[in-house]
Amino acid sequence: MKRFQRRDGFSALELMVSLPTATVLIGAMSMCVTMMMRAQNQDDTLFRGAYDLANAAAQISSDIESAVSHVSSSATHIELVVPDRDGDRLPEQIRYEWGGTSGTNVNKILWKYNQNPFSVIFDDVGAFGLQYTHTLASSSVPNHFRSEVALLSSSDAFTNGVFREIEINSSSGAGEYFIPDIPSTGNRWDLGAIRLMLCAADANKDGLLRIRITQANSTSRLPTSRVLAEVQIEEWRLGERYPSLDIPLEPSSWKSINTPLCITLTSAGGTGNVARVQFVENGIGMPSNANLITSANGGTNWTAAGNARDLRFYAYGFYDGYAGRRKFLTNVDLQLGSSRSGLQRIDTSIRLPSGPEIP
Repeated sequence: MKRFQRRDGFSALELMVSLPTATVLIGAMSMCVTMMMRAQNQDDTLFRGAYDLANAAAQISSDIESAVSHVSSSATHIELVVPDRDGDRLPEQIRYEWGGTSGTNVNKILWKYNQNPFSVIFDDVGAFGLQYTHTLASSSVPNHFRSEVALLSSSDAFTNGVFREIEINSSSGAGEYFIPDIPSTGNRWDLGAIRLMLCAADANKDGLLRIRITQANSTSRLPTSRVLAEVQIEEWRLGERYPSLDIPLEPSSWKSINTPLCITLTSAGGTGNVARVQFVENGIGMPSNANLITSANGGTNWTAAGNARDLRFYAYGFYDGYAGRRKFLTNVDLQLGSSRSGLQRIDTSIRLPSGPEIP
């Protein structure tokens, strides 16, 4: 019987015939691998872009949602005040802005935290826009009506401003000199309420805070002995953080348009510090007709701090002929897109529960 012999290799002819086919197959496989790698790299790039986009939008949305005060805003930037985050009991000022289409920060979203330098939170902007929804509170005040108030003056937050605090005790007092910002259509005005940033000062909370509204000397910018209103607040009623505290006041009498007043905060009893109050300093656009005042002897004597410092305060009241509207920020619509893909874009509407007032 004839046996088949086992071959251990290929003949030269077989190799020559199969070589072109193998070359084609290897080339095709290489092309497939290359295409798969490119697709994978493209997928990774798109995924990374979508991830960065979502993170940036989430950070901006979270900060806007938690805002308690409005500093400034436009279609390409927003600057707000948010509650304390670093444990120093003071709020934080945060700004987001688009770097534009030219310059060092082209197509970047920049973030600023207090006085720190800007940092980049997203570097692939293909679309960016901010739109705002406001609630308007209308009223007309021919006479003294407590339920209808106008914003007379305010000092809350300013670009590049720094937040500080003052402790109120038997020696240390603080306050604010101001003249209301009333248009020329008004001839007289009166105060109805003030809003301050106050908190308790120590654990025992046995203090008593005295808040007075006095006539002021327009030359020295200091309080006089004429007290127009006084409110006393027990320390235990104050929070441990810094919520805004609205303090209603009974209208006393009409005042002429340029009459200045002072708000003073001093201790009326208790041990240690009775309260802490916030002020802002060195901000851009701080009012020229208002300034912080301080006392080192419990309110017997006062010193004007100059226009670079102001209590964080709002003064509400009435003036004759008023027919205006107060404005509150309620929603911000954010549009943020990536340039890596026209399909990667986030459009979201952000509600601001605190409804910060825009002076």
